[in-house]
Amino acid sequence: MAFRLPSNLAVGRQYQVGSLGDVEVLESSLPPASRLLVGLVFERRYEGFEADCERAEQELRKIEGLRTWPELDGFVTPDPDGEPIAWVSYVSSPTWWAWIAGILGGIFLLPIVAILPFWIIEKLFPGLTEALMAFMTMGLVAMIALPMVKSLRPSEGRGG
Repeated sequence: MAFRLPSNLAVGRQYQVGSLGDVEVLESSLPPASRLLVGLVFERRYEGFEADCERAEQELRKIEGLRTWPELDGFVTPDPDGEPIAWVSYVSSPTWWAWIAGILGGIFLLPIVAILPFWIIEKLFPGLTEALMAFMTMGLVAMIALPMVKSLRPSEGRGG
C-alpha cells in the first residue's frame, strides 16, 4: 500500500484519520497550498474499480479552482500495486475536502451500498447468504437445463 511520490517530493507529515470528516478538520488546520494525499481504502478491489476512479477524475476536473499537484496530471489514482485503494491528491486552499468527498461518495458509494445488505443479513443469519446463492444457482441451472431436456424429447408428430 504505497503511493509512488514524484522523485522531487518527500512526505512532510503523515496523519492517520479514521473518517472522512477527520480529513476536512485536518485540511482546515494546514497552511494554504498544502498538498494533500488521501487514500480511500476499500475492502476489496471490485469489478469496475478503475472505471470508477476514472469517472471520479472526470468529475473532480469539473470543479473550478481545484488544482492537481504540479508533478501529477490527475486527482484520482488507483493503487499501482493492485491494492483496493483510490489515492486522491490535490492542492488545498481553500478547503476542498467536503466537495471532493461529496463527489467521491456518489461514485464509490454504490459498490459499498451493494454489499451492505448481504453483510447485514450475514450478521443476523449466518449462512443465509450462501443458501440464497445456492438457490439462485439452482434456479439458473434449471432455466438452462429445462429447454435442453424439452428439446431431447421425441416430438409426437413424427412417425415411428
